[in-house]
Amino acid sequence: MKQKKQLNQDLSFGDGVKNKLLIEFVFILLLFIIFIPYSLAISNETAEIQNILKIAEKDMEEMINDGIAVTRYNDTLISAKKIYEAQLTLERAGGKPDYSLVYEKLDELKNIKKNAYKALDELKALELTINQTKGIDLSPVLEIYQEAKGEFRAERYERCLELTDKAYNKISELEAWQTKVKVFYEATSRSILTFLKENWKEISITLIVIFTTIVLSYNRVMCWRINKKIESLKRRRESIEKLIAKTQREYFEKGKISETAYHIRIKKYSEMIRDINRQIPLLKEELSIRRKRKI
Repeated sequence: MKQKKQLNQDLSFGDGVKNKLLIEFVFILLLFIIFIPYSLAISNETAEIQNILKIAEKDMEEMINDGIAVTRYNDTLISAKKIYEAQLTLERAGGKPDYSLVYEKLDELKNIKKNAYKALDELKALELTINQTKGIDLSPVLEIYQEAKGEFRAERYERCLELTDKAYNKISELEAWQTKVKVFYEATSRSILTFLKENWKEISITLIVIFTTIVLSYNRVMCWRINKKIESLKRRRESIEKLIAKTQREYFEKGKISETAYHIRIKKYSEMIRDINRQIPLLKEELSIRRKRKI
C-alpha cells in the first residue's frame, strides 16, 4: 500500500515538471516570434548605414587621388560615424535609436563630393577660357580666378562656383569695353585739349550725331551684345569639349582615373554642354527677331 502511494506521488511530480517545462518552452517561443522580426529590421538598417559609410570612405580616397582636399569631408564622415556608434550603443542597450541625423550627415557627404567635382571641372574650363582669350587685359579675371582657386582649396565649393560664373561675366564685360576703347582711341589720337579748342563746333555736332545714332541704332547695339554672348558661350563649350576629350584619354588610354570618376565627370560635362546648347538657340532666336526690326 505504501509503495502504491509513493508511486502516485512520483507520477504527480513528473507531470508537474513536464507542465512547467512546456510553459517555459511556449514562453520562449513567443519571445522569438515577437522579437526576431524587430531584430532583423534593426540589422538591415545598421547594415545599410555601414555599407554607405564604406562607400563614403572609398569616395574620400578617390577625392584624395584627384588632388581634392578632404578636411571638410573627413570631419563630416567622422561626425557621421560618431552619431552612428552612439545610436548603435543605445540600440544594443535596449533603447530606441534615431538614425535620422546619420542619414543627414551622409547626404551632406554626397553634396560635398558633388560640389567638389563640379567646382574642379568649372575651374579647369575657366582656365582654358582664360588661356584662349587674347587682346584684353585679364588682370581682373585672374584675380577672380585666383580667389576661386583659394575657395576651392579651402573646400568652400559653393563660393568657388559663384566666382567662376563671375569670372565669365567679367570676361564678357572686358571684351565689350576693349572694343569701345579701341574705337575711341583711334578717333582721338591727337591731343584732346588741342582737339577740343580747335574743333569744339564740330565736336558738338558730332556728339549730337552720335547721340542720335545711338538712339536710332539701339537695336543694332543689342544685336552686337547678343552676338558677343553667343561667341562667349561657344568658347566655353569648346573648352568643355576639350575637357571631355582629356577625360576620355585619361580613362581609356592612360587609366589614370577610376570608372566612377570617369562617368561622374562625363555626366557633369554633358550637363554643362546641354545647358549651353539650350541657351544658344534662344539667343539666336532673339537675334533673328531684332534683326528684322528697322530700329
